[in-house]
Amino acid sequence: MQTKLMPLDQAAAIVKDGMRLGLTTSTTDNAPMAFLREVIRQGTQQLRFVTLTGGGLNADLMIGAGVVAEYETCSCVLGSYGAAPNFQRALRAGLMKMKDTT
Repeated sequence: MQTKLMPLDQAAAIVKDGMRLGLTTSTTDNAPMAFLREVIRQGTQQLRFVTLTGGGLNADLMIGAGVVAEYETCSCVLGSYGAAPNFQRALRAGLMKMKDTT
């Protein structure tokens, strides 16, 4: 039986420029932050990012790093910390295409 485990750098290398990347959580306690940081570190660009039940720190990190070309979500906030600053800034500056799924 083939193992499904692989080093983080190999897992992140599966994500190529322009791919759609979906996440299902906006909470900080179970977001795959190490994986997302590795995707950023590898220089992946122009991602089509989708978050189900809204985005949070995970999406704001990716947007702030400039790797998101298109974002589909119903919201992007940092919970009790308020608005997601990179998300707000990117929207106002027109740095990404937004698909509202509310």
